Amino acid sequence: MTRDITGESGSYDKLLFRLRQHYQKYEDLTVPHRPLRWAAFAALLLFFFIRVITYGGFYVVTYGMCIHLLYLTILMITPLSDPEENGMSNDEARLPTAGKQGEFKPFIPKVQEFVVWRSMVKVVLICFVLTWFSIFDIPVFWPILVLYFVILFATQMGHRIKHMLKHKYVPWSAGKPKYVSKD
Repeated sequence: MTRDITGESGSYDKLLFRLRQHYQKYEDLTVPHRPLRWAAFAALLLFFFIRVITYGGFYVVTYGMCIHLLYLTILMITPLSDPEENGMSNDEARLPTAGKQGEFKPFIPKVQEFVVWRSMVKVVLICFVLTWFSIFDIPVFWPILVLYFVILFATQMGHRIKHMLKHKYVPWSAGKPKYVSKD
C-alpha cells in the first residue's frame, strides 16, 4: 500500500483492499462446493463459445485459451512427486497406490484442484474480454488451429495416460477407503 505524507493509506488503496477482501470472501465460500464450481465454469465456457460462434471469429484467442486450459488440466493430473523427475527407481518412490500393509496413499497433484479451477476461470474471463476488441480477431484458417490442438491434446494426454499406467495410479481419489463389515 502506498502511504501519503501523514503515513495514512490513500482512499484508493483502502478501496482496493476492501474489494480484494470481498473477492477473497466469496472465493473462499466456493471452496467446499466442487461440483457447483465446475458447473459454473462449464456454463462460463459455454457462454464464451456461444459468443465466439455467433461472432464468427477470435480463433487465435480461442486456440490460446484451449492450449492454456489443456496445460492446466495436465498440471492437475500430474503427481506432486514423480519418480521419473527425481531419478528414482520404481521401488524407491511410489505414487498413490496401496503401499506396505495396505497403507492408503492419496493422490497429491502438482497443483491443487481449486487453484486450477480459479486459473481456468480467469483465463476464460480474460479471453471473453478479448472478444470485445476487434483487434484480437486475427484472420486465420481455423481448421489448422483445430488440427494443431487435437494433435497436441492427443500427444500430451497420451503421455499422461502412459505415465499413469506405468506407475499404476489414478489422478483422483474419493478419500480414504471406509471400513465395510462383512456382515
